Amino acid sequence: SPHVIERAVAERSVADIRRNGRGQIQGKSGSMSDALGVSKKDKLACIVEIVGSLLRKAAKNVDPSKREEEITEVSTVTMELPEITAEELAELAKKSREDSAEELKQKLASTMTNEIKNDGVTVERAGDEVIIRFPSEIAFPSGSGSLNAGFEQVLDRLAPALKKTPGDLIVSGHTDNIPVRAGVFQSNWDLSASRATAVVHRFLFEHQIDPKRITVQGYGDSRPIASNDTPEGRKKNRRVEVTIISPEKVAKDKAKKKSTSFYDE
Repeated sequence: SPHVIERAVAERSVADIRRNGRGQIQGKSGSMSDALGVSKKDKLACIVEIVGSLLRKAAKNVDPSKREEEITEVSTVTMELPEITAEELAELAKKSREDSAEELKQKLASTMTNEIKNDGVTVERAGDEVIIRFPSEIAFPSGSGSLNAGFEQVLDRLAPALKKTPGDLIVSGHTDNIPVRAGVFQSNWDLSASRATAVVHRFLFEHQIDPKRITVQGYGDSRPIASNDTPEGRKKNRRVEVTIISPEKVAKDKAKKKSTSFYDE
C-alpha cells in the first residue's frame, strides 16, 4: 500500500544515512557554514540540495515487496540548517520573479521575431515586469483609433501566449506632444485611451482573455521615452504598450490597497 511504501522509504533513507551518508551530510553542513559568508543565495540552494539528496537516496532504495509487519520503527534524523532572514527571503523571491520575467520576455520575443526585426516592436524586461512596445505607425492609421489589419494579425499571434501567462495586463496608449487636429478626438489623452481600448477589445472579443486581468490606460504625451524635439523622438513616443505584471506583484498590490483607507492620514 502507499502507506507501507512511504514507511519503507523513510526506513531505507535512515538506514542509508547511518551507513553511508552521515559524514557526507555533516560535511555539507560544515561547508555551508563557510559558504554562507560568501553568498546569501547559497543558503536556500544548500538546503534544497541536502533534502533532495535524501529523497533521491530513499526513493532509489525502496523495496515495495516488503510487508508492513517487517518494517521497524522509523528513526528521526535531525540536522542544523542555516537561518535565512526576511530580507534574504525577499531577495530570493525577487530574483525568482525576475528570472521568470526574463524567460517570458524571450518567449514573447520569439513570437514576434519578424515585427521586432522589421517594424520596430520591442520586448523588454523592467524588473519582474515585461513590456511589449508597438509603434503607432504599424498599429493605427494616422490620427485614428482603429487597428490596422496587419496589426490585428500581430495581436492574434500574441494573444494566446498572453492568455496562458499568469498575472495582469496593462494596455497603455501614448502620443507625442503635437496637438490632435479638430475631429473625432478632443486631445492626445482621448486618442491614446482610444488606441489602448482598441487593443483590449481585440484581446477580449477575439481571444476571450479574462477582463478582470486587464487595465486600460491613456497617457497622452505625459510619459515620453524620447525627446519630442525631433521627428525621431516623437515617432518613438507614439506607441501602445502591453505590460505583463507578475501574479506575486498583483497580490501584493491588492493587499496594500486593502490595508490603505481613503481616510488614513
